[in-house]
Amino acid sequence: MTGPQVLHAQVAVEAAAEHAEGPLWDDRDGTLLWVDQYRGVVRRARPTTTGALVEEPPFELGMAVGAIVPDRADPDGGWLVAAGAGFHRLDRSGILTPIADVLPDDGVRRRMNDGKLDPLGRFWAGTMAYDKTPGAGALYRLDGDRPRLMLDGATISNGLAWTPDGGTLFYIDTPTRTVRRFTVADDGLGGGEVVIRIPAEQGAPDGMCVDAEGCLWVALWGGGAVQRYDTGGRLLARVEVAAAQVSSCCFGGADHATLYITTSAEGYDEAALRGDPDAGRIFAVRVA
Repeated sequence: MTGPQVLHAQVAVEAAAEHAEGPLWDDRDGTLLWVDQYRGVVRRARPTTTGALVEEPPFELGMAVGAIVPDRADPDGGWLVAAGAGFHRLDRSGILTPIADVLPDDGVRRRMNDGKLDPLGRFWAGTMAYDKTPGAGALYRLDGDRPRLMLDGATISNGLAWTPDGGTLFYIDTPTRTVRRFTVADDGLGGGEVVIRIPAEQGAPDGMCVDAEGCLWVALWGGGAVQRYDTGGRLLARVEVAAAQVSSCCFGGADHATLYITTSAEGYDEAALRGDPDAGRIFAVRVA
């Protein structure tokens, strides 16, 4: 019996972030976007005819930002972001307009974290405490301009992926080291059975995306890799990344056959950066 396929990602953007997260391939104009979370910056790059990525001017939001997604309702091609205390619109000129706050005022310092659009075009985004207080995080869905609490009691709300009909959610709460499967209803989530368990020696599951075959690609924080699983939990492939703190991934390029991978230098001092010099850079690998 053969083992999982092993691929090797290459650096695609040299300029490192402190904590790169939330990669998004925007099909509307063929650009890659990602966030530098604590610095409150949305960065973006466009591929040249050779496939190399060239950065365009970033958006400085002035607040921590967890995720960016296309605003399908905006004819001018703007975005929705999970930043500050909740949800906002970001237009093409960089103007940020608040939609709704979701972080509770209970003395726990929280931030917005990973988020994505579901197949029905609804923006989901999670929260967490800065000090990772157990159970202080949650998962919200933005229905129009109204946020709806979908899951409470998470610790580090992270990776999200759906079946094509949007009826099943795959979800990562990082400290559980699992991917769970939920049924999606208007008023919340049902089920929650574990479909993937990540051994401690492989790192902790962080961001996630789904491919055209319905398989899940899971970024491994501390594990220097992204791993591909079927929804029965079988490991199919491993992408080696030359940075330990792998935070998230997405498919992009004109044929959606390139996996873009974000990494982080969060918590690093100068000695740690010398030992992990590509931390915070964007990587890419062709997977088809």
